[in-house]
Amino acid sequence: MYLRVPDLLVPPVANPTMDEIRFWLRIMMEHSLFMQLGFPCTEANLIRQANEFQKNFQSLLKESETVPPSQFMAFVERAKILTENLRKFKRRVLHIIITCGFKLGGYNHPLLIDHISREAEYFILVLEKAQKGKSEYPFHSIIQENVFWLRIMGDHAKFIHSLLDQSERGLQHTVKAFSDEYDLLLAQARDLEGYLWDFQKIPALIRFQGEVKATTTRYRDFKAQAAELVDKCAILSLIPAPLADHVRREAEHFLMILETIEGELAH
Repeated sequence: MYLRVPDLLVPPVANPTMDEIRFWLRIMMEHSLFMQLGFPCTEANLIRQANEFQKNFQSLLKESETVPPSQFMAFVERAKILTENLRKFKRRVLHIIITCGFKLGGYNHPLLIDHISREAEYFILVLEKAQKGKSEYPFHSIIQENVFWLRIMGDHAKFIHSLLDQSERGLQHTVKAFSDEYDLLLAQARDLEGYLWDFQKIPALIRFQGEVKATTTRYRDFKAQAAELVDKCAILSLIPAPLADHVRREAEHFLMILETIEGELAH
């Protein structure tokens, strides 16, 4: 299968656990819900398909709590097939949107659909690594991992900015600053990706990882505060509470990956 991921080859997750897989199953389930809510009401067939994906991922997520070790690989294969199908669905929806196929609009922006497509592709790589059982840590993927996640974090800021009411000037300024900060970090990561293709552990890389971790920690805290305000209806916006919590959890996950990278660089 060809995966359109020029920024990512192998995620540095050694032998992904069921907890890692469960995290992504929930993310895929929520993606299906967000797409369903964003379709125009005239697109009944697409709404139905998104709802089916949501239910199927919800079922796998529940099943993941009781999968015996002997059935782990079979479960991973089923999750991979379902995620591949969801990825194809997302890409088909993106094509419809960018060719003006929805005459009544909707709220699924092209960047959002491309964003969740990239996350499905990432999850497929995680599942493939679980199948292969490789435990080595590919050093050249450290920067590729940063490139993937920095783009994801920057996308989140752009989504939040677009969903805030124009009267929330302070929050809009804060979110725009995070977007700009992640754009700069992403550009730097792509430069380092070229410099360190054969990988040498240089002080500049360690410094860069520290900067990424510091920014993402601040961003995670901001997202947590924003999610609480959204839940209390204390922000004027179109941000659904599940989306606010969704982006917070992804920032938490990126911090977990940064901890893994930090430990590897310390050797």
